[in-house]
Amino acid sequence: MWISRYICLFMIYSFMGWVFECVYCVIKEGRWENRGFLFGPACPIYGTGAVAISVLDGRAQSLGFTLQAWQIFLIAVLGSAILEYLTSWTLEKLFHAIWWDYSNLPLNLHGRISFFTSMGFGAAGILIVYVIAPYTENVMSRLTPIGAEFLALCAISIFVADLTLTVTLLLHFDRLVIRIEDTFNKNMDALVKTTVEKSNTIKQGITARQKAMYDRLNTMNRFVRTTVGRIHTFRYTDQDKAETTNGWLSLIKKYKK
Repeated sequence: MWISRYICLFMIYSFMGWVFECVYCVIKEGRWENRGFLFGPACPIYGTGAVAISVLDGRAQSLGFTLQAWQIFLIAVLGSAILEYLTSWTLEKLFHAIWWDYSNLPLNLHGRISFFTSMGFGAAGILIVYVIAPYTENVMSRLTPIGAEFLALCAISIFVADLTLTVTLLLHFDRLVIRIEDTFNKNMDALVKTTVEKSNTIKQGITARQKAMYDRLNTMNRFVRTTVGRIHTFRYTDQDKAETTNGWLSLIKKYKK
């Protein structure tokens, strides 16, 4: 029963986080954007953080210790910073992509976390413990054990299916970009090494390949376009042997539009 309860709470908080991100984007950018890593209306990082702070507060109360507001704030600040940094690092290592970047904010660490966003998550921790958690706990208490297990089973099934689809599409797109980047680099090497008489032919070949890439991106299905559109930018290191050039950065930007 307790597992089903936490799964339901995780999905509820993930949905709330998704709503917050989308509303924030509308206010800041003036346009709608489906935020988050998944296709569905859920931001797992919010669900993880909210459940963690709720469990910690409940555990403290069961031991006869009441966390003060300032303690909850500090725990939320530190916990969100660690969670956000690890999530960003993991996603970048897996997909060479970045879903958020705080490089333009002061007091940031590698663009993954920043002082001001962590302060915001600290305030959100207080809001969860004192306002949101009591309400959601009240809603969950009205569910029968069978009802909670049924909802948890449905939620986890949809979540796993969404996660599998998203990861599959991202890995496919990542391999596609690397292959085309390698081809582009080889053509550029050939352009430098060949004579001037042959340069026009090679340039035409490169242009044709770039056009093929545009066509390939434009004909991809809706799921791929939606997945890539949520990515802030791509990042390839020398170790990956696919360092992104300015031309391909422009290509990705055009594709996201």
